[in-house]
Amino acid sequence: MDTESIRISHAEALDLLRDAESNVHSFDARAASGSHEARFTGFGSPRSVEAQDAATSRSCNNTQRPIQCDVFIAGSGPIGCTYAREILEKCDPSFLRPRNAVYMAEIGAQESPIVGAHLKNAVKYQKDIDSFVHVIQGALQPVSVPLSDTHQSTLGGNSWTPPLNSKQNQLVICGQNPQQARGTNLGATAVTRAVGGMATHWTCACPTPHSEETNESPVDRNELDSLLVRARELVKVDSTVFDESIRHTVVKDILTDSFPNRNVRSIPLAVQRHAKSSSGFVTWSGSNTVLGETVNDSRFTLASEHRVTQLIVHPSFPGAVAGVLMRDLKTNSDYLVNARVYIIACGARYSPPSLGRYLTEQSMAFCQIVLSKKYIQSIENTNNPIWQNLIKQHRAKHPLDPLPIPFRDLDPQIMIPYSREFPWHAQIHRDAFSYGDVGPRSDPRVVVDLRFFGKGDIIPENRVDFSNTEPNKRPEHTDLYGMPQATFHVVRSEADRDRDQKMMNDMTTVANSLGGYLPGSEPQFMEPGLAMHITGTTRIGNNRNTSVANACSKVWGFSNLWVGGNNVIPDSTASNPTLTSMAYALKGAADVIQCLQC
Repeated sequence: MDTESIRISHAEALDLLRDAESNVHSFDARAASGSHEARFTGFGSPRSVEAQDAATSRSCNNTQRPIQCDVFIAGSGPIGCTYAREILEKCDPSFLRPRNAVYMAEIGAQESPIVGAHLKNAVKYQKDIDSFVHVIQGALQPVSVPLSDTHQSTLGGNSWTPPLNSKQNQLVICGQNPQQARGTNLGATAVTRAVGGMATHWTCACPTPHSEETNESPVDRNELDSLLVRARELVKVDSTVFDESIRHTVVKDILTDSFPNRNVRSIPLAVQRHAKSSSGFVTWSGSNTVLGETVNDSRFTLASEHRVTQLIVHPSFPGAVAGVLMRDLKTNSDYLVNARVYIIACGARYSPPSLGRYLTEQSMAFCQIVLSKKYIQSIENTNNPIWQNLIKQHRAKHPLDPLPIPFRDLDPQIMIPYSREFPWHAQIHRDAFSYGDVGPRSDPRVVVDLRFFGKGDIIPENRVDFSNTEPNKRPEHTDLYGMPQATFHVVRSEADRDRDQKMMNDMTTVANSLGGYLPGSEPQFMEPGLAMHITGTTRIGNNRNTSVANACSKVWGFSNLWVGGNNVIPDSTASNPTLTSMAYALKGAADVIQCLQC
């Protein structure tokens, strides 16, 4: 039976939170003149998950009662899960509720029976990596799409068209953004709205950032290195899983011999060997890996398909968040969450002067090559007894196959790391992206992808902003989920363009050492934003005028609000940023725990 959707306005939310404050807990302000330092204390008994579910099916008044928790996390990707696990494992249990200690909201659906798992672990995709391209394409939703040209000169008769010479002469459909200029857009930037976020289909590459990629960091490098070690453990990074692969070894040896001073190495990947290594399958890490057993902890709650609409600042203490307004997208009803601590790990929209600014994104050069005949012949003529045996077994099963490469041979996964002389990050491998599938053009066993990532100069004016976000006004332009439209204003500097050209030249040199270009995948720069490694928009730092949060990711001017994600990275980077973001999240989680235990 259909039920009426429940909506809560900003004013109603404040009233409900005031009522909750007086009846459920006390608010203890310790604010000096001109300071916004405050904290919540003395919480009462938590509202159980069962009580919440029952309230949802009862009257409006019952449903509007705030959900009580200790920590509210927006976003279920690796960063949100890092916070959740660290807090539940490291915080003294006496300071946490027995239920709903950590309440996580995710705007997307759970698409795997395993919460937040990498979808590439399915046998189908491990047997045919190119088929996973379509999964990624379906998962990605563009962030900012300029309006399309809708003029159809050949549309005849009395068919409807937008009026000419009018403000309404273009169609605003499918979440398109009339405020987005094409020249400053990151047109390929996209998001994945699902439990697990981008980690449901990421490459799992976790390189260590070069010292030049942490110049702006407020965290001491020795401390950061320790945090990176812990992050690798959480997401289970391994650089040896592909070392027994024939193709991996061949490509790595070619590059090592051709570029002896470039520190060619295996990509550190968040991946584990399958229990039966002879199967040729691996297990890619996802948010489920980071969560670990936390997902079964009775103190942890995950609400999927719930949109975090607004953070509500306490009316009497503007240095504290009093609650979160979220909407159940399946019922279209609003709910309030009242927590002691709030962690935004899905992108943040608040008012520090640096918010959304200092945006950096990596440039990308891409091509695919088909391995040279001489390298295939070297595999055929190998003296390696293990390879000889594998080839013999393969030929016995598949006598008509012209290639001496077993079908279960793992893909190459090589990198040439960032260096001062070559300030870009290179991955020479085979993997699925939203582009670059081989299809029937060539045997995928002889195709190698080259993806080179270039850094961008840090420019304060490079930014993202949003359509109207005032509490009592509906945004003028929204995306498909009803969130304010993001509009990019990003340009690359002359120094960026110079580096990009040198990077392209380097990529072609590396590619030519391996073989010839796959037709249709010749060297090219990719659409801006395709790296999907945006950093800086909620950057951490020591100066509140040039950063959004402090070294612990705590937002300046707030006592109970933290941010997380690639957006907290204050540096220009070329390597994959997830591991670094997890390291910062570990430091942030320690700060949250200290706050909870005060």
